[in-house]
Amino acid sequence: MSWIHKYLSAEEIKNIESTIVRVETETCGEIVPVIVRRSSTIGHIPLTLTLLLVLLLIILELPWSDWLWVQPWVWIWPVLVIAIYAISHFLVRFKWIQKIFVPERDEVDQVHQRAQLEFYKNRIHGTENSTGILLFVSVMEKKAVILADEGISKVLPKETWDEVLALLGSHLHKGSWGKGFVEAIELCGGLLKTHFPIQPGSQDELKNHLIIKD
Repeated sequence: MSWIHKYLSAEEIKNIESTIVRVETETCGEIVPVIVRRSSTIGHIPLTLTLLLVLLLIILELPWSDWLWVQPWVWIWPVLVIAIYAISHFLVRFKWIQKIFVPERDEVDQVHQRAQLEFYKNRIHGTENSTGILLFVSVMEKKAVILADEGISKVLPKETWDEVLALLGSHLHKGSWGKGFVEAIELCGGLLKTHFPIQPGSQDELKNHLIIKD
């Protein structure tokens, strides 16, 4: 997971995890931050890019079409298409290419789907009093999602998390990812402390670390 150090240093990751530990000493809630490299599917991009580049090439070669589409030059076209497809596979590695070919609506939907998947895969729904919170960030899309379990949702409506998302989102776009996570965790902790204070015998049910995935 070396890619994470482009966005978070080892020191920032430790600071995020120590913030979770500190915040959870005052609440029975559980805060789980998850960061993933990408939520959107990009398997369609090489083919789409190939079709666009081939179409562009055909338009550019129109002035010379009388001799480019006859023997022996016509045989160069299959080679060009294969070469363009290979180049498209290389280009899809770049994040800005991925952003161009994934519509905003699709990004939003797929980020939310990935957030829901991580909510259940990391057993955030399995705390004793249903007081788990997922703080989810998808890097490519620069989007964040907060999902609260049933126990919290009964007390705090979805609109409660708008301020947290706005704070985190502003830091993501400025590039201060570590600060964004820390301040968002502290803000969530303040809300949980008010409505779900620590109780005698409360146990730490989920791990207090930043979960990093592709």
